[in-house]
Amino acid sequence: MNIETNEQYHANEAISHSKLELFRRRPISYFRRFVAKTLARPEPTEAFRIGSAAHCAVLEPTTFWQRYALRPEGIDRRTKDGKVAFAEFESANAGKTIITQEEAGDVREMTAAVQHHPLASQLFSAGLPELSWRVQPDVGMDLQCRTDWFNPAGCELSSGRPYVADLKTVESLDADSFRNFERACFNFGYHRQAGFYLPLITEILGSPVFDFFFIAVEKCEPYGVAVYRLSDAATARGHDETITDLIRLQACIKDQQWPNLPNDLREIGLPKWYGGGE
Repeated sequence: MNIETNEQYHANEAISHSKLELFRRRPISYFRRFVAKTLARPEPTEAFRIGSAAHCAVLEPTTFWQRYALRPEGIDRRTKDGKVAFAEFESANAGKTIITQEEAGDVREMTAAVQHHPLASQLFSAGLPELSWRVQPDVGMDLQCRTDWFNPAGCELSSGRPYVADLKTVESLDADSFRNFERACFNFGYHRQAGFYLPLITEILGSPVFDFFFIAVEKCEPYGVAVYRLSDAATARGHDETITDLIRLQACIKDQQWPNLPNDLREIGLPKWYGGGE
């Protein structure tokens, strides 16, 4: 395991879960971003910025104001003086991510919600944040992952076994929400994340790590928190799908063939909500 910055981690050429998810969606996009390097990484969205700030506040609170700056209020950037004042603010905070007062308030509420949740606070009570892990397994490609939190000693919730904890920020934890977390877990491949991370960490440590916990916190009122443990069956399925994707990636690298969308004719029928029948 290594302690390094997020930038150092992402600069490494090793295959990560997020890279493999991009390949899974469309191999040509993986090729353009990570092989040809003609596809730029997308600009961070507001949701991504808040999520990253929450990660820092919860997992590495002592570094928060080294990495983030609060946008000053009352500066009218349409005026000459306002433009100068804001340019001075940006210069004084070069390299930092700028967040608004409202975003900072949301991050404070999310952090407090996690800290006061009995299970979440237990998972984050001991361990190490933001560790990088790298290995070259039998598949023949360097693999890497970056854990939000790793506790080698375990806790009561993990029955004393080592575990990985991953913080997720969500719009809502209501069971009937459009993207409830249980559905999102499989829509976004979180089971593959666990299936990628745990075998990699196990190989490096030489002893098994079975437990992967998700701590989900809402990004707005009422800032609810829920803790999930991914089942062994879900993790195993994620591992199988990861191996399949790695084999496909090896084949693309070998053959230098990077598929885009399938070249098939698609038919669009009437959806049920438009009167398309049963």
